[in-house]
Amino acid sequence: MSFVIARQPVFDREGALYGYEVYLRRSDDLDRYPEDVSYNKATFIVAELIGEIGIDRISEGRPVFMNVTLDSILNKVLDILSLERMIFQITPSRTEIGQSIYQNALKRIDDLREKGSQFSVKEDFYSSKYVDLLDRASIVEFGVSSIDENKSSAVRRNGKKVMITKIEKQEDYERTKHMGDLFSGNLLGPPSVVKEFEIAPFLKTTLMRMIGALNTAQSIRDFANIIASDVGMSAKLLRFVNSAYFSKRKEIKDIVQACAYLGMENLKRFTLLVATNDYVAVENPELWKKSLVRAIISEEIAKRLKPQLTNEAYLVGLFSLIDEILGVDKVQFLKEVNVDQEIIDAFTGKNEDLMEILQDAIRLEEALQEGGDKLSDLVNLLSAKFKMQPYDLRNKLLEAQEKAEEMLKL
Repeated sequence: MSFVIARQPVFDREGALYGYEVYLRRSDDLDRYPEDVSYNKATFIVAELIGEIGIDRISEGRPVFMNVTLDSILNKVLDILSLERMIFQITPSRTEIGQSIYQNALKRIDDLREKGSQFSVKEDFYSSKYVDLLDRASIVEFGVSSIDENKSSAVRRNGKKVMITKIEKQEDYERTKHMGDLFSGNLLGPPSVVKEFEIAPFLKTTLMRMIGALNTAQSIRDFANIIASDVGMSAKLLRFVNSAYFSKRKEIKDIVQACAYLGMENLKRFTLLVATNDYVAVENPELWKKSLVRAIISEEIAKRLKPQLTNEAYLVGLFSLIDEILGVDKVQFLKEVNVDQEIIDAFTGKNEDLMEILQDAIRLEEALQEGGDKLSDLVNLLSAKFKMQPYDLRNKLLEAQEKAEEMLKL
């Protein structure tokens, strides 16, 4: 899957170049956002590549506009940028955010403003509901088709600039140029490619770094710090601990509290899964789903045959296809990211118990995909080994499939 970092010029009222909008796009369509990449990951990718390329090469000494969702502003990767040169364009989050995240986002904006950054907000936020956010913005953006005299006057009365975007026709520009202070659109200056790249190698490197960090974490607070550095993972963790899986009297809103609630083993498993899911599902959703099914089946088998290996069995299933998904040597990859030797030994054959559990899980997962007589025959064959009734084993396999599908949606 090929993507580009593109830039589009922004002009002032006199027609002089003011700065550049920088964003992620598909390589085959510079006007199209890649819908299969989450906004949080786009924030991460764009910030890392701006840092790699160098802001001076991108902006020619001018300000850089960068789209970030309201929740993505919490991502610590933004700290690698030359903040005094950045104008962050706040856009609505894809999913509903709670009051806690909103307040944290406002604090983060205050911190970035102190470091020299500016903020613009899309017209979606131009309402009394977001008065605190509007107070912090210096620019309000409107599409050329939605701007009018009343909106322009209201923004300027509050001491803010009006930015008009998506200008494609000369008549639209002539109609609105007296209403705005900044302007962008293909009529004035089309986007150009800054860098083209394949997303798979980029995500693989990032994933390896995340898994390595998670596997060296020694305490609940270590985990909390790693998770807090990725706003997407933070939101998913909070959604998970507040979901129907758990019965609590009070909503958990704090990452450290959520980590403590889950405990080390569950936390390690969940964060490994979510970290991998977030990156890998973009490239290999079907292979990743197979891995999730295998992980859940392996866990169920271990509960009945080797309860002391339940957590290890889950991770063995989870990493069973990592070589195909990422195009790596499985054993070498797991060593590089500091996965426990016991799990590695399942793949080399040194840990015969885990290897046998994985082999049975693979057979069941493959039979589940095929269905029919093959599934029935294998369920009848293995149910006695697992000390289960055939219908119980079949139900567990169907549950594994459903759980995997749910995890892919996190």
